[in-house]
Amino acid sequence: MIVQEPCLEPSDADLLQAYRAGSPAAFETLYLRYRDSLYLYGRALLRDDGLAEDLVNETFLRLLGAKEGEHRAGSALGPLLHVILRRLAIDCRRSQTAARQREQSVSRAWLHSKATSGIAPALAEELNRALPRLPAEQLEVVILHTYVGMTFQDVAGTVDAPLSTILSRYSYALKKLAELMKGSL
Repeated sequence: MIVQEPCLEPSDADLLQAYRAGSPAAFETLYLRYRDSLYLYGRALLRDDGLAEDLVNETFLRLLGAKEGEHRAGSALGPLLHVILRRLAIDCRRSQTAARQREQSVSRAWLHSKATSGIAPALAEELNRALPRLPAEQLEVVILHTYVGMTFQDVAGTVDAPLSTILSRYSYALKKLAELMKGSL
């Protein structure tokens, strides 16, 4: 009877040490060992496949960036990796919430009182509703020329487009705004 020795997989600590000694295969083994569970956890936390993938990659980058000795020798990396991923997910959620709040406050009032002095409040409100409905390229030109105060030539240089294109975008934007605000004028 032939007795086969059990195939012992290297420990997480051994793999991490081997990677730090220059073995990319050791990192690949570690990555494959935890990738799926980290992805599933990240997906559950953020409910977004792309962000979950990003978190998995960032988690491993953080692990590799950690100083030697920060991980307890002999202990599995799984719990540590999941803690790292959880903290990254919390940061990501906070960042998304802050971005949404900034976006909402900006979309509520494209033009503030300084930019609309001398304009009837109802007209300024209508303009605030119409501006975000412009195509992005036209909105960019209107904001840079009208509200930032750039010349058309400066706008062309800023957006890296020919002057004729900038003038066309501005003209189309004014026509679109006139259509959107017909009842307000």
